[in-house]
Parts: sequence; structure tokens; C-alpha cells
Amino acid sequence: MVPETARFILNRNSEPPHVLHREDCPTIQHQVRGDARIEQAGGVEVLETYEDGLELVGPGDGTHRSHYQASYVGIDELATVGRYRRCKACAPDVPEGPPPAQVSLKKAETLSASDLGRVTVDGEIERIKHAKAGTVVTLTTGKRLQLQEGETVAFPRKLRE
Repeated sequence: MVPETARFILNRNSEPPHVLHREDCPTIQHQVRGDARIEQAGGVEVLETYEDGLELVGPGDGTHRSHYQASYVGIDELATVGRYRRCKACAPDVPEGPPPAQVSLKKAETLSASDLGRVTVDGEIERIKHAKAGTVVTLTTGKRLQLQEGETVAFPRKLRE
């Protein structure tokens, strides 16, 4: 079995369930090393043009440089990380994550007046406001969910007896 001090990497960059890797997994080494990644919004631009017609190109405006970061978890923390699945490449010797929650999902842009008063996994819906920037769902607790198009609200499924 795995020693208590074993560390794993939880790849939170993917949609849930997140993927749990061994520290030596080849598919996650870019996060272990902290490799730089460049996120480009502006594409590339010509930096210099030479006499032979060749051009030197580089990142355009809107380029952002960040670094990958590994999210380490110990075996004793696995119960608290939420849903995860084991990586298929390295197959860490740990139990599978918890089963999916028994919920039904509804896209934010389809919420309507009939959803007012419904109880989500986060609380009871008090107000729904649709705008170009997304949907804001206000709960009776005062909590506000800011949702983009395609994001969902989870409603607990009724258990059948």
C-alpha cells in the first residue's frame, strides 16, 4: 500500500472530476517543473523584416506569461479534495474518488422565473438576472453565483423510495 507520506498531484486544470497523478507521472511533469506557458490573446506580430523577405515574428499585444503549478496532495488529504479520478497513464495506487453527486444540472442561461424558490446545492434561489456578461443568481443567504454562458446550476435529485 502507499505510505502515509506519499504525495500526489491533483490536476485542477481539467473539469471535475479532477485527475490525480503520481509525482513521477510523465503527463504532468510540466506542472512539477513549473514550466512557463504563454497565453496569447493578440496573436503574433512582425517584429522585423529582412532584405531577403524573411520576417522575425513574436507575440503580439495581449500576451501573458504565467507558470504551471503542481497542486500537491497527501494520501490523508484525498477525502477532502472532492471528486477526482485516477490518471490512466500512471494509475496511482489510491482508491477512486467519491461517486458523482446525485444532482441535475441546468444551464445558467435557461434559468427562468419558474426556478425562483428552487433549492440548489448552494441554497434557495431568490433572484435571477440575465445580462450579456452572464447570469447572476442571488440566493436567500445573500450569496451570489456569477455564471458565464454554458455554466450550470446544480439541483439535488429527489431520491426514489
